[in-house]
Amino acid sequence: MPDFLKIVRDKQDEAKSYRKKGDAMRKVGKEDVALDSFRSGLAVLNKALELLRPYTGELYSMSNSLSNDQDLLLRELVETLGAQGGLFQRLGLQNEALAIYSEGAELEQDFELSSTYNRLNAIKSDLILGNQRLGKLKPKIEKLAKYIETRLRRDKSLSDSGWAWADFGDCMALLGNTEKAELAYKTFIAKAEIKSPERTLDVLKGMASDLERLKDPDVQRLLSAIDILQKGLTFS
Repeated sequence: MPDFLKIVRDKQDEAKSYRKKGDAMRKVGKEDVALDSFRSGLAVLNKALELLRPYTGELYSMSNSLSNDQDLLLRELVETLGAQGGLFQRLGLQNEALAIYSEGAELEQDFELSSTYNRLNAIKSDLILGNQRLGKLKPKIEKLAKYIETRLRRDKSLSDSGWAWADFGDCMALLGNTEKAELAYKTFIAKAEIKSPERTLDVLKGMASDLERLKDPDVQRLLSAIDILQKGLTFS
């Protein structure tokens, strides 16, 4: 099992390198190179999923009582699905991203994982595609925010990692709670040792643009939150 998982994790790392390269190329206007990098990362993750699927198929019909090996496989599957969804998003393939995020979200929820990346991004994808209005998703976002907040209080290692704070900040921004969002992002910056949550705010700005196009009646709440957050946070 350890050797098998090492191969999967190596592929995750390789895909992460492609993703970072793609983000860097997109930032300097080299869109063709960026897209090639994202596609290369996606191909690597497809291979990782091919390795995982034969061993993880049974997870979908099980309760949350897993062996240690099954738990490890579950976490690698969820991680790989989230990474794949992120690359689909960067390629503008929102329907594919939603399908992958939804699969990961179901696993996160069914097995009560501390990871919430897929759940949050499934919500974002629904909004971007216009499948749901921001106001209609408010109860779902509030429920996810409460879950994250509870886990952050109870799990020191999760709190120390930083990334759950970014998810909590996104939830608060979507709900228009700028005070909690700003505090969460600042905690994320400190714990994840990065200069700013620029990437996650860029995603929120892109989402706000989509919601404006779709004439979502609650988009102004998100726009106001983004504006306040940008003024309150330090960017490199």
